[in-house]
Amino acid sequence: MIQRIDAEKCVGCGSCAAKCPLDTIRMVDGKAVIAYPDDCMTCYLCERACPSGAIFVHPFKEKLPPTFPGPQYLAVEGNDLRERMNGHQEEDCHE
Repeated sequence: MIQRIDAEKCVGCGSCAAKCPLDTIRMVDGKAVIAYPDDCMTCYLCERACPSGAIFVHPFKEKLPPTFPGPQYLAVEGNDLRERMNGHQEEDCHE
């Protein structure tokens, strides 16, 4: 993930934006800016293309959020299907 672009070092050549395969970097007012940070795939092409060394890519992409809620999400009381199936509703099905 692109950690930062030093605006003072950026010469505005646009080579970083041209090399980025995911269009993460854009040129704004003659300077490179991180337009879509979450799209960065940490390929280092922008950092290597920058002639002034203004781009710093973090070596590890941030951890993605879980696809399904994990243990940090607690079920709302009365809204947990396991309680319904293990409780009185299961008995109602056998009557």
